[in-house]
Amino acid sequence: MLESAGLTTAEESAYLALLRHGSVTIEQLARHTGRPTGPLNRAVTGLHRKGMVHRTPPPHDLVVPVPPDEAIDQLIQRQHAELDRVREAAHVLAALTRDRTAGRRTGELIEIVQGRTNVQRAFDRVQRIAKNEVRLLVAPPYAAPKQINGAQLDRGSEVTYRVVYTADALADPAVLAATTEHVRAGELARIAPDVPTKLAIADNALALLPLVWTDAARDAAVLVHPCALLDALVALFEGVWTMASPLAFSGAGELTARSTISAEDRALLSLLVAGMTDETAGARLGLSRRTVVRRMQHLMRTAGAQSRLQLGWRARERGWLPDA
Repeated sequence: MLESAGLTTAEESAYLALLRHGSVTIEQLARHTGRPTGPLNRAVTGLHRKGMVHRTPPPHDLVVPVPPDEAIDQLIQRQHAELDRVREAAHVLAALTRDRTAGRRTGELIEIVQGRTNVQRAFDRVQRIAKNEVRLLVAPPYAAPKQINGAQLDRGSEVTYRVVYTADALADPAVLAATTEHVRAGELARIAPDVPTKLAIADNALALLPLVWTDAARDAAVLVHPCALLDALVALFEGVWTMASPLAFSGAGELTARSTISAEDRALLSLLVAGMTDETAGARLGLSRRTVVRRMQHLMRTAGAQSRLQLGWRARERGWLPDA
C-alpha cells in the first residue's frame, strides 16, 4: 500500500503495526508482531529517517508513529524535491551532451552499414530505440522481405508509426497487404507519387537511409546520429508527409487514398485560383465572405501552406485542381 511512497515492505509492516498499537518500545513491537527485534529496529530506523516515526529519549525509548496524513505529505514533498534535483541533473547532462555533439568525430555521427543482414538489423535497431515515434519513407527496392513488420506490431500503442508510401510500393500486392495490416493496427499512412529517398527515423535520435537507390540499397546504408544531417532528414520527412495524401479504409474495407477536401471546397479553390475575390467566389457558391476565409484557412492548414499562393501550387500538385 505504501511502497509507491518509498517504503520497503518491512517498513510498511512496522508502520502499520505502530498505528495499531500506538507508542511502544522495540521489544513491545516485536511481541505484538512476532518479529525479531533486529529486523524491526532496522525498519524503524528507516521509518525515522523518512520522517514516519520519532523516538523518545531514554529511559522510555518509545517509537511514536507520525499521523499518516502528515507523514505521507512530508514524504511526498521530499520525493518531489529529490525528483527536482534529478531533473536539474538531467538538464545539465543534456547540455553537456549537446556541447559534445559539436565536437564529435564524423565516425561517431555517421555509421556505414554493409551487408543485407546488417541493414535489416539496423532497421530493427531504429525501431527498438524509438520511444515516441517512428517515421518511414517506403519505396522499392526493399532490404527486408515484403511482409508484415513484426517489430512494429510488437510495439503496439507504445510508439506511433507515420509512414509515407510511394504509389509503386502499394502497387505490390504483398506490400499493400502488409500496409493494410499495419494501418489496422494504428499506423498513420500516406501515399505520395514519389519520395526523395527511403528513410527510417526514430524520434530525433537515429535515422537510417540507403547509400544508393538501386538494388544495392539492400546491401549498404547509413545510420545518422543527432547532428545537423539528422535535423535535415527530419525536416525532409515532414515536408514529404505534408504533401502526401492520407490513406484510409473505404466502405468496402480497401485501403485507398482519402480526399482531403470536399467538392464544395474544390469548387471554391478553383474560383479563387481563377482570380475571383472572396466576395465574388462566395456569392457564386452562396457563401458569406467569413465562411470563405474560414474554409481557405482550413485548406491552407491541410496543405501545409503558408500563403494562398503556396496553397495554389500545392493544390495543383495534390490533384485538387483540374489540369489547365
